[in-house]
Amino acid sequence: MNNVKNLMTTALVLVCILCAGNSMAQEGAAQPQQGLEGGTLQSQFDYIYTKSESYEAYKVIKKSSLNKLKTNTLDSVKALKQEITDLENNVQEQQKEVNALKTELQETNAKLEQVTTEKDSFSFLGMMMSKGSYNMLVWSLVFIILITLLIMIVLFKRSNSITIKTKELLEEKQEEFDAHRKWALEREQTLARDLNKLKQKYKGLD
Repeated sequence: MNNVKNLMTTALVLVCILCAGNSMAQEGAAQPQQGLEGGTLQSQFDYIYTKSESYEAYKVIKKSSLNKLKTNTLDSVKALKQEITDLENNVQEQQKEVNALKTELQETNAKLEQVTTEKDSFSFLGMMMSKGSYNMLVWSLVFIILITLLIMIVLFKRSNSITIKTKELLEEKQEEFDAHRKWALEREQTLARDLNKLKQKYKGLD
């Protein structure tokens, strides 16, 4: 009687294991029973339950069947562990690939940024300048040149105006000088004639 109770306890433990393994083997649940030599753990448990004999409120299971189910269960657990290990290895390999792709992506982005910077920049007087800075520098130089040219034009006009006024004043002074020289020459000639007259007059008195 104690052996029967021990067998039933073992069977209950196996039921718990089977229920846990059933959720990982539902894809084969629809397959027909293949005894203890194939099929899912659920189908094997159903097979043992069907083939076992009833004793009062208990089910009597053969030791050989129970050992076979135990072996199959351990094999299934081992296979599941191996599958989990393989999946973990696959996950690690995929993570390595993802990390390698991330590194490659970062390097590609760095190269792209460098190429973009070089494309938008060029060397000017030995310095790397962006197109925006270059345009600002060029327009600043153009503005400075325009201001300088404007100042030079104003100064030229002012100087030209002064030159014209100076020439006009010089011409006026030249005309005055010529007029004064002509007057002085006429005055000198008049004085010379008067002097000659006086000399002739004094000579006649002698």
